[in-house]
Amino acid sequence: MNTQAHLLTRFLLAPQASYDASHTNRIQQSLNLRDPLKQAAVLIPLVPRQNHYHVVFTRRAQHLKHHPGQVSFPGGKYESHDRDLIATALRETHEETGIVCSRENIIGQLPALPTVSGYLVTPFLSIISPDYTPTLDANEVDELFEVPLDYLLNPVNMRAQEVTIRGKKHHIYSVPFHQYSIWGATAQMIKVLSKQLWHEPK
Repeated sequence: MNTQAHLLTRFLLAPQASYDASHTNRIQQSLNLRDPLKQAAVLIPLVPRQNHYHVVFTRRAQHLKHHPGQVSFPGGKYESHDRDLIATALRETHEETGIVCSRENIIGQLPALPTVSGYLVTPFLSIISPDYTPTLDANEVDELFEVPLDYLLNPVNMRAQEVTIRGKKHHIYSVPFHQYSIWGATAQMIKVLSKQLWHEPK
């Protein structure tokens, strides 16, 4: 199993993985690519728990226009007053969940991921305090929960479903966890993180 130090070393040293080509093809098929994608960022918050990490997820509010009720990482769209996309991820995480995270706690990022809602989302990994106290914005988030990182990284827990959209076959990925289904762009990010970090336990 990954200890905290071992996992961080692997993340920093491993070559960056890439997203599934099927996802990119599906986005290109769904969007008018003449319109520029809007910048956004999410935080992948790692919580130290008993020499391992847990990951914080949110369940989006049911009344939202985009992806209501879907499990996601905290984050949102870039605003002109944001210093950069790291600032976006930190600000949005605090606004949505009340979790305070500083720029010094960012340990790296994953490749930017285009989404069907017209955003180019950059995920940032960060360490947060295990003693965080969530304060959820009910306009954005219905629920917050944690999942052990080892569970997320294990490829055995990644489900793949083949769908046909406009005559072309694509793969949709999901990770079931208790009563939750983590899918869509969030599952794509987990899949890339798994490619980069997973190793078979000795």
